[in-house]
Amino acid sequence: MDARSSLPVSARRALPGLGSIARVVLGAMSFERLAPGGARASGEYDAVFDTALEAGLDAIDTAPLYGFGDSERIVGAWLKRSGARVSVLTKVGLVWDAPDAHGEVLFQTRDAAGRPIVVRRDSRPPSVLAEIERSRERLGLERLPLVQVHHRDRSVPIDETMGALVDAWRSKKVGAVGVSNYDAADLETAARAVERLSRGELRLSCTQGLYHLLARDVEREVHKVVRARSLGFLAFSPLAQGLLTGTMGPDRVVSDWRAGQPLFSDVNRRTIQSAIERELSPLARRHGVTVSALALAWVISREDVTAAIVGARDAAQLRGSLAALRLVSGDRAIDPRVLDRVGDAFSSLELATGRSPFAALRDRLFRRRGA
Repeated sequence: MDARSSLPVSARRALPGLGSIARVVLGAMSFERLAPGGARASGEYDAVFDTALEAGLDAIDTAPLYGFGDSERIVGAWLKRSGARVSVLTKVGLVWDAPDAHGEVLFQTRDAAGRPIVVRRDSRPPSVLAEIERSRERLGLERLPLVQVHHRDRSVPIDETMGALVDAWRSKKVGAVGVSNYDAADLETAARAVERLSRGELRLSCTQGLYHLLARDVEREVHKVVRARSLGFLAFSPLAQGLLTGTMGPDRVVSDWRAGQPLFSDVNRRTIQSAIERELSPLARRHGVTVSALALAWVISREDVTAAIVGARDAAQLRGSLAALRLVSGDRAIDPRVLDRVGDAFSSLELATGRSPFAALRDRLFRRRGA
């Protein structure tokens, strides 16, 4: 099964090292087994995967850390059952199961059985290469289409980490290499290192960063490097952890990991919801799409964005988001100037954010389990 022929050219963009991909990538961050044997049936995940494939999506973003290996296993099992031809984008650099503990502690948690887990940044070459082997096994792939460094490990020179990835590329275990959560200076250093160490035979494919209507910091410096180096940019959390879906107004009780985040305060949600009702809801009704689809369309319409990574709890939620593709491609595409005005309206909002938007996302990724 191959999704690559079912989308128009305008709904795709080039990702160096992989060719063109759909402007929406399925995010598998939340795919995990919450109990022995799997609290969620494989059929629930299959429905999401199949919906993505039918819509023309041809890339899945995952990582060893997601579900502590479960996300990769679930993706790998589906690939084996379905025979689907999609690009799997995975990562290295965050380790919880290494026998020789090394690196800065990113967070501590407990697994489903209550056992302590310590996650560290570890981008040493032996660790990177070992992670690649484990990902190949979990995913059932001889060659990983794209491997990204999940976080910058400042105890390891970038040249050493990129050297390991170049070695994996030379041995045909990796098709392309990228980074995630790198600032502009480190991104430039990584791009130069890959070109130098590969003697010009390979270049950095892409970087991944937090980007949505309420978080546009990457536009200042990171996107400059993206343009100068002709890199891909993958936007994660394009719906701001649900704030841009239109369902997170101040009257809704927030009792999960988001409750303590400044961006989710009552006053901020009131401001954001007002902007949604003023700027997004009328447009969404006019075009017959959800608010989520319109907010996502703004992200993928940006010149420097290759694709946005979109998760989904079920197939119906994914279908609602995927309407964004028709808002940026084909005869029914929305006028880009309209989306520009939407961006301007949200950039002028005055929000009280005591912490960076990434801190909120990290709390979601790294919430404590049973601690």
